[in-house]
This record gives sequence, structure tokens and C-alpha cells, in this order.
Amino acid sequence: MKIRPSQLDHIVSQTTQGIIGQFLVILLMTLLLQKPGFPEKTLYIWCVCGVALLIHRYINFRPYYRHISGKDIRHVRSRIRRYTVNVLLMGVLWAFLFAQIILHAPRELHYFAIAVAYGFAGAAIATLGTIFRVYLSFVFPMLGTLIAAFYFQSPSTDIVVALIMLLGLGYLLYTAYEYSSNFQLMHERTDRLRETEMEALVCLGKAGEYRDAETSNHVLRVGYAAYLLARSAGFPEPEAETLMYASPLHDLGKIGIPDSILLKPGKLTDEEQYVMKNHTRIGAEILKHSQSGVMKLAKVVALSHHEKWDGSGFPDGLSGEAIPIEGRIVAICDVFDALVSCRPYKKCWSDAEAIDYLRQNAGKHFDPRLVELFVQNIPKVKAFSHRLEDHESATGLHPIIQLM
Repeated sequence: MKIRPSQLDHIVSQTTQGIIGQFLVILLMTLLLQKPGFPEKTLYIWCVCGVALLIHRYINFRPYYRHISGKDIRHVRSRIRRYTVNVLLMGVLWAFLFAQIILHAPRELHYFAIAVAYGFAGAAIATLGTIFRVYLSFVFPMLGTLIAAFYFQSPSTDIVVALIMLLGLGYLLYTAYEYSSNFQLMHERTDRLRETEMEALVCLGKAGEYRDAETSNHVLRVGYAAYLLARSAGFPEPEAETLMYASPLHDLGKIGIPDSILLKPGKLTDEEQYVMKNHTRIGAEILKHSQSGVMKLAKVVALSHHEKWDGSGFPDGLSGEAIPIEGRIVAICDVFDALVSCRPYKKCWSDAEAIDYLRQNAGKHFDPRLVELFVQNIPKVKAFSHRLEDHESATGLHPIIQLM
């Protein structure tokens, strides 16, 4: 079964609550077992090990995971393996405690141990059951050891209890498997729908560029560069990804510009420039009625990506930080890609020449801080461009989801 980033997202989102819950149960069990007959040294070692595992889980799986691209499947698999080891050790730790309770604790605590075990198992269905083998690595040693301890301590007396627990374990495993399968199916369908939506957005963005004699992958490169720059500027992963898909629509308004102006080979007159500049408002008008978060951000980008840091841009003459940061980001990415791309009416600039241009215009056209952050990401931008060209030559398609 393929592991999807959304499965790890679900587990990580539950990490804090799970740690708090297990810590409280550890504290409760420690207090209850401080009675004559139960080895205090054993309890002390168990408590220290349990808290150590909870600290390890928090350090490695707190929700800052989202700052790392969810599309890195190798990273997701690595995290799942580490999480599996963590919960396996935690399951073994609890299994050891339950066995000690059966062997040493007063008999009235035996059934309390059963209740605790099944409480953990039931709660784990909604979290660890997201990925079945993770659930299994936690529950099986815990409940399996408890069942074995009951049976082998006194088979004639506790065989009924062991059988009931075994039936309960089977039901829990079945429930967890069904939950995991349904969760997987739901997210596969959600991801397919999302991929279709994102590819439609990219195609719409390319439609705006196509009329401007731009038949390459300009909008894809701008989108990915905007994603990288947004991450460097401190955007959380989900917001940077949203900008990546909104950016290709920055020139959508060119659809509404007459060919006589849009495709004119020579210099535009003042009147024609006025019409051409109106593509920002046209794009925003096209997008303004959508309730989609991506489309709302695309409207902001379409309207603001031609504003300039010194206030000399259009359509509203905004300056400095009054310009939405998304517009400032796309402005840099758009200009850089246009400079280093070959066109029938201009030669390609070298990366060094384009960088010099960005730096010379930092504080005039561009946000100075974002320019320096962008320059740091240029190797990644160029690497993506090469990947895009290779993919196009191989398939003729542009599945942005796969490439990003």
C-alpha cells in the first residue's frame, strides 16, 4: 500500500495530544503501582524510558513537519519508519509493564491493566491506524503480552479472560485495517481531485501566456520559483504551495488584450500601453468571484505583480510593503525568467546578467530583501527548469504535481 504524505500529516497532527495523553497515563500508573509487592526499581526504569520515548516523539514529529515539502516521498517513508520504531518501543514498554502487573501487582489491578490496554488500542485506531502496520507495531506487543501473561500465569483460571481479550484484539485489528484502508482510499481520491484542479489552473495560466507568443513553460517556472522564494521568506509549506499554484495565473488578464496590441512587434504608443497595463485589472476581474483559496490569491498576484517598490508601478502605484508580498515575490520570479529566456525579439541573458539587473533594481522595482533570497535559490530554480525540459521532451506533458 503506497504511503501518502497526508497519512503522515494526520499522524503528526495528533502528536501533541497523544504525548500529553500518554504522559498523564504514565503518571497515573506510577501513582497506582507505588504499593507493596510491586518492584519500585522496575517502575522507576519503566517511567524514565516511557518519558524518554515521548520526548523523542515530540522532538521528531511535532507539527513543524509541514515546513518540509509533502511531495518528498522518501522523506515521508523515512519519517514513517522512525515513527514505527518509536511506537513499537512504546508498545513493548507498556507490554513489559502489563506483564509485571500480572506477576507482581495486587489482583485488583489486573483488570485495570486490561482497561488501560484496550483504551490505548481504541484511541490508536484514530491515529496510528492511519497506517496499519504502525498501529500493529504498537498494539500487538502490548495486548499480546498481556494476553500471554494472563494465560500462562494461571491457564485454568484466566483462560476465559484471555480468550475474551483475544477476540477483542482481533476485532480491534480488523477495525484498524478497515479504517486504514478507507483513509487511504479517501486521500487517494482527494489527491487525484486536487491534482486535476491544480493542472487545470496551470493550463489556464498557460492560456494567458500562449497569446503572448509564450509557448514554453514560463508559468510553471515562475510558479516553482515563487514557491522556493516564499519558503525562504518564511511562508509555511501550505501557503507557499498555494502561491505556487496561484502564480501561473499572474498574466491571465492578457486574454482580454486585443491582438493588435498584445502581439505588436514594435514599441507601444502611450494609449496602447494604457490598454496593455489594464491586463492586471482584467485578470483580477476574471478571478474575483471564486471562493477557492488559490483563486483568491491568484487575484492578488494578478493585480499586484507589476507594482514597484518605489511606487512607480501599476495599476495602483503601491510602494514598499503596501504591495502584497505575494505580488512582490512573483514580480521577481517573472522578470528573472523573462530575462534568461530566449524570445524571437530578444536574446537570452546569462544568469549573472539577470542577477545584476535584479540587484541594480532592488529598492526601485523589487523588494531588496526578497531579491537576495531569490538569488540564493537560483540553483534550485535552474535545476527545476532542466527537469521540466527533460520531462517535456520525454512525454510532451507538463504534470506540475509530479515535477514539484
